[in-house]
Amino acid sequence: MPFLFLTAQFDRLYAGLTRMRMRAIGGQLGRHLRVRGGTPYLRNEGRLVIGDRVRLRNEPSRIRLGTGADGAIILGNQVSLNTGVHMFSAARIEIGDGTRIGDNAALFDTSFHAVHQGQTVRPRPISIGRNVWIGRNAIILPGVTIGDHAVVAAGAVVFDDVPARELWRGNPATFVKHVRADDGFLRG
Repeated sequence: MPFLFLTAQFDRLYAGLTRMRMRAIGGQLGRHLRVRGGTPYLRNEGRLVIGDRVRLRNEPSRIRLGTGADGAIILGNQVSLNTGVHMFSAARIEIGDGTRIGDNAALFDTSFHAVHQGQTVRPRPISIGRNVWIGRNAIILPGVTIGDHAVVAAGAVVFDDVPARELWRGNPATFVKHVRADDGFLRG
């Protein structure tokens, strides 16, 4: 029992430290932030917004959220990020309310460098709808839109848009089946 008490105390401390860090880097933070297992790595040169009742799990590896000068990461209300999630934005990454993102998932709206000599890097926004479930080790690449209630399976590499209420898996990710979900459904 004392261990659970100490864990809860540390989690409150991590949430407080995360709030302080968000203020220090000019981020916007909603109410009732829950942080477990340590503080996330936060870098904000653009815009970083964390909504109400967001859950950040940082054990055993830290969540990493970073924005470049023209970038924005916007987490809606009741978003849950698991350990090791990594996001970097040079344009815009927007995550809808109630979305769950699994361990070690990566979302990047830029490739960071040109493939060919003389080519420029062109960041493209990522948009994730409401109540989406992105599985462990999934990778979401620049320019992808994922519709409401969609599921991206563990390990999927998403190059193309995923329509609402569809499950996609594989590399490259492809359609598997439709997802039954009413508009009001939220994953627990």
